[in-house]
This record gives sequence, structure tokens and C-alpha cells, in this order.
Amino acid sequence: MVLVVGLSVGLGGCTTPLPTTAQLMQMTESDMRTSLELDVADVGYHVIDADTGAVLASQNADAAFPPASTAKLATMIAALGILGPEHRFRTKLLARGTLKGSVLSGDIVLQGDGDPLFSANDLRALAVRLADIGIKRVDGRFLYHSTLPVFADIAPGQPVDAPYNQGVSGLNFEFNRVTWTKDSEGIYVTPDEAENLTPALTPGNDVAGELPVRAPNLLSARMLQRFAANEGVQLPSPAQDTPPDGAVVLAEVYSLPLLEIARAGLEYSNNMVAEAVGVAAARATGAPVDTLQQSAHVLGLWLEMHHPNLKHFAKGLVNHSGLSVRSRVTPVQMTALLQGALSHRLKGWRFDTLLTPGGGHTGFRGRFKQPDAAYRIWAKSGTMRYIKGLAGYIDAASGRRLIFALFVYDPNRRQKLEENQRRRSDAALARSDDWRTRSDLFETTLIRHWISSY
Repeated sequence: MVLVVGLSVGLGGCTTPLPTTAQLMQMTESDMRTSLELDVADVGYHVIDADTGAVLASQNADAAFPPASTAKLATMIAALGILGPEHRFRTKLLARGTLKGSVLSGDIVLQGDGDPLFSANDLRALAVRLADIGIKRVDGRFLYHSTLPVFADIAPGQPVDAPYNQGVSGLNFEFNRVTWTKDSEGIYVTPDEAENLTPALTPGNDVAGELPVRAPNLLSARMLQRFAANEGVQLPSPAQDTPPDGAVVLAEVYSLPLLEIARAGLEYSNNMVAEAVGVAAARATGAPVDTLQQSAHVLGLWLEMHHPNLKHFAKGLVNHSGLSVRSRVTPVQMTALLQGALSHRLKGWRFDTLLTPGGGHTGFRGRFKQPDAAYRIWAKSGTMRYIKGLAGYIDAASGRRLIFALFVYDPNRRQKLEENQRRRSDAALARSDDWRTRSDLFETTLIRHWISSY
């Protein structure tokens, strides 16, 4: 890590220099937290030997913390166990009717079962297939159908225009986000196909560039209509309905294997990917999944049944991505989950191989690239304002494999931020960013201590 020695940043008006990692390594944990102005934050961690389960370090390990994106670990572990690593999502184009010349007299249906990586290229492939069949016009209905429940957002308490709080359905399109621009009068404009499918932009939000899509199934249908027109195929305006009896498959697009989706979903930490995968897995158990919390509860119960050391896990889950301050996980529960995943084999693969050494593209921000920590940590991070989580596996300097979970949470500052959600000042957000920088240092120092000590 590159640090500027003596850099002055502060929380709540107090300004103190940031200590270096070397300085922090010489401190007790209490002094470290005081130096980083984290002494009022809740901290919990649990470190165990992967082979024996012996507890090596523990503090507030039975206290419940918001897991943030570390919750995605549970989602992917459960989904891989339920659906299997080779599972592929399918998006189908179905039809019922007769083809007379270039006119289909009947209905055409776009149906999806949750492919979280469904893209414009996939829709174009379906449109090209229509043209290849020889269809130029559909004289009937153009229907779209999601085999999964449709959710307008993931966490209602988040800012309404947050691009990471998008809708989820069986028909997703480009991560269910659209780019917005401004017209000559300064009014935000979305693509025509996304009209009325995105929330109003929060006043003052001029930098996001993206808006969440609230009805991704309808957007997917509108985009197919556009791509089909580009291929010379006229489709009627889309309407939501189930496929008619007797409909046959004209074309279908398969996703990547779930194993690869899980790998990308953990590395890039996309909330929609986690929710789509989680809902599909919960639905596959046959249990009702009318809400995201209900769906997460189903997966939590499955994990409890298949991981003997995992207790009372399901009741703390609100969704599959961790995008909710109401979710709760203890460090003990998270290490038990990861221990079970490490020992569980599915067609020869191990869960820890899905985690990128040193953090990959997201989360760690280069914190574990130095020689003393390089390629010694395989973990998933989680970050919300005044909420931090990190959980995974460590290879200690001794050669010992460790499993750990570490959470830092400042509920008071988080609550104040939520109370002022609609009028967040630049200063308030800067204080939150400063808190994250300090908690990053705290995490990094503890991890390095565990690497060197065990």
C-alpha cells in the first residue's frame, strides 16, 4: 500500500494524521482503533484453522453485523450447491401460429429464467434468428414472460436513482442499468426503449451517468423489438403474459456455466447478478419466493441443512446481495459457512478457487499486492457507508490455511447519514469516505498481523 505519511483527514471535524501500516503493526488493537478514530465503531472478527477448526483470534464473534457484499459468498455457495456448477440459464424465443410467406399469424414470446449476464448481443442473436426463419411481420401478439418473480428494486431504503439498486427479473438486460445524458435544457434523457422504466434523477446528481431499470423484463422486450426492426422484422408492442399452450421454441440463448457466473459475480460484486442467481436457486428448491427476503431465507435454510456448523443463519438474511443495512451475519457464522464451502466438493472444484488472489478488480484496491501479503488472501469484501466487511481464506506465513471474517460498523454515523439521505452534503460524504479509508487500514493491518502470526 502506498500511504502519504502525515496525511491529515478527519471525522466529524476532528483532524489527525493517518498512521502508516508499519506504525499500526506495532500497536495493540485498541490503540490501533483509537489512532484510526474507529474506537466508537463496532468491530467483530473470527479466525480459525481451516483444517482443525481451532479458533486463533476472535472478538465479538457472535455479534451480528451488516455483511454488505460479503453476503454474496452465501448466495453463490448455495446456488452452486442447488443448481450445480454446470447450470446454464436459458432465454427462449417461442412462437405459436402459422407462417404464411413472411408473416407469422400468431404469437411470439420472449421468455427468460434469470440469466444475469444477458446482453445486447444475446438479443441480437434472437432477432437474427427471426430473420433467418424468414419472418418479416408478426400478425398477433408479442409477449414477454419472466419465469422468476419481478422485483422493481433490491433495497427500497437506498437512494432512488442508485444504479446498483436496479430491478431483477427472469429477463435482464445489460445489468439492468441505462446511461442517461442531458438535453439542451439540462433535462436528463434515457434511451427511448427505457422511457418510464427508470426513476427520476435525484436533484444534484449530475455525475452518476447511469440509472437503474425498474422493469427489466419490459426493457428486454423493447430492445428485442428494436433489434428485430434492424433485421427487417416488425414486432407488435410488447405485452406481459405467459406463453400460450402449444408454443414451440424458435431459438434460445444459453448463459455461461454458473461456475463462471459465480466467479465473475464475486469478483465484480454486481448486486443484480447476486439477486438473479439467488432467486433462481431458491425457486429451484420448490419453495415460495415472493419477496427477496423470502428467497434469501430459503437459501439460508438450505445452507444450514448442508453445513452442520452453520447455525441460525437464515433469519439474518434480507436479500442475496447484501444491499441492506437490515441484513445481519456474525463472524462465527461466516467462518462456518466458508469452512463448509472449503470442504465441500462439487465435481472436483473448491469454492476458494473462485476467489481472486489479492482481491482482483474490486474491493481491495491494491491493499494486498505487497510482497508480504501478495497471493496470500482469497476473500470477498463488502462496503457500504460506515459498513465494512471482509471474509475469506488466508495462507499464513507458516503455511497454515486460515479462514476469517472481519466486520466494522458504525451504526450511529450510519443512522445519521440515512436520516439525511435526501440532502447529503459533500462534507458528509467526504467524512464517510475518510471513515472507509481508515477502516481499510484497520482491515489491512489485522490481515497482515494474522499472516505473520499464525
